[in-house]
Amino acid sequence: MGDRMAGAIARHFEAIGRDEVRAGEIYAEDAVLEYVQSGERIRGRANIIASRQAYPGRPAAFEVHRSAGTEQVQVVELTLRYSGADPHPVVAVLDLRDGLVVRERIYIAEPWDAPAYRAEWVEPLDSDPGR
Repeated sequence: MGDRMAGAIARHFEAIGRDEVRAGEIYAEDAVLEYVQSGERIRGRANIIASRQAYPGRPAAFEVHRSAGTEQVQVVELTLRYSGADPHPVVAVLDLRDGLVVRERIYIAEPWDAPAYRAEWVEPLDSDPGR
C-alpha cells in the first residue's frame, strides 16, 4: 500500500486547484475535512469538492515533500505556495479506510521571521522541510 498511497497522495495535491473532482477521488463518500486553524469541518466528499470549486483564489502549487504512515493513517509534509506570497508549511493527517481518506486534518503554518536571540545556534532550513 505504501507506494500506491504515496502516489495517490501526490496526485491528490497536484490536482487541487486544477481539477477538484480528480482531487476528490482520494476521499471516501463520508469523508470529513477539517481546517484546524479556522475551526471548520466539511462533511462528505461532494461538499469537500464543492467547497474547493467555490474557492475564489487558486494556490499556485502544493509541493509534497514526503508522506509516511500505515494503512490506517498517513502524515504528509508539504508546502503551499500562493502567487505573490511566502510559502506556507503544511501538515496533513489522513485517516484511511480501504485505501480512501475518511478524515483529513490540515494544519497550515504562517511563516514568520526567525528571532535574533537564536541566531548563534541555528542555520536556515533549505526549501525542503522534509530533509
